[in-house]
Formats: sequence, structure tokens, C-alpha cells
Amino acid sequence: MEPFLDMNKFDVIDMPGMNTIAFLVEKNEQEKSKGSALLSLQKIESIDTQDNGRIKKTFNVLKAGEEAQLIVLLTLTNSKAIISTGELSDEGFKATQSNVPLSYGSIFNQTGVEYKEVEYTPNYKRHFSIIDTQTGNEVKPVVYKDEITGSLKGRCKILPNKPYIVLELRYED
Repeated sequence: MEPFLDMNKFDVIDMPGMNTIAFLVEKNEQEKSKGSALLSLQKIESIDTQDNGRIKKTFNVLKAGEEAQLIVLLTLTNSKAIISTGELSDEGFKATQSNVPLSYGSIFNQTGVEYKEVEYTPNYKRHFSIIDTQTGNEVKPVVYKDEITGSLKGRCKILPNKPYIVLELRYED
């Protein structure tokens, strides 16, 4: 019996004090032709299991045809963040030199609650992700429609004295 959904999967082993988060880089030629972003980031949820004091994370991704899918891995430790990229196909995950137009940075706010405004595409995709480095969770923007421009925007709440990592896809013609 064949599975209902055609999936590719890969595993990551996190040592104690590590937390790996995975993102699928989605490419949408139709959106680009409409003037929207070609690339967007989509966080991939994992199934975590304990394995001899380590955490084995299994990531499942719906196949998008025969083409290999681009993956971004962000591994958080107590003192640093490690970014790596790879391709996922029927043969599994293969680490590659970054062919993903990715930039990254950090946010640390000491003065009080701060709000960052970001642009969305009409289909609610975004080309960035803000991650709370202490919890490993994405900061989810509150989405609203800008009354002046009519565009979709999001507002992210940045708390004081907390470090954040920002991943952003940059596509240039």
C-alpha cells in the first residue's frame, strides 16, 4: 500500500545544550511574475525522540516534484548559532555549500518592548524568520492590512534583554 502523502525525511541529532531548527526554502515563480517574493522560508516541525541522552529530530517535508528542495538548518547553542544549508531529495539530506541567498543577523533590545514591522506576500509568505534563541521558537508576527498601501504587513514583538536571530532570504535579479 502506497502512502497518501509523498514525503522526504531527514534526521538531525542534537547533543545536550543544542537545539536545531529547520526551514524549507520555497520557490514560487508565479509570485515573482506578479512582483512578489520569489523565495520564502517555511519552518519545518520536527518529531523529537530521546536517544542515549541526545535528541533525535525527524523532519518530514512534502515532496515538490522530482526537484531537490533547499533546506536551511539553524543550530542554537548556549553561546552561538550555526547556520548550514543542504538539499533534500529521494536520496535523503545532503549538506551543500550555500546556494541559498541567505543573510542573517541578531537583534538584542535593552530599552523596552520593541515592534518590528515586516512585509508579507499576498499569499501570507514571508522571506524572513525571527527566532528566539532561548526557546528556539519563531516570533510569530501579528498580520494586518496597511490601510494606506493596502499591503499585508506583520508586526513582531521583540522583548527586552532577549537575544534573537533573524534569517532573511535575499533574491536579486
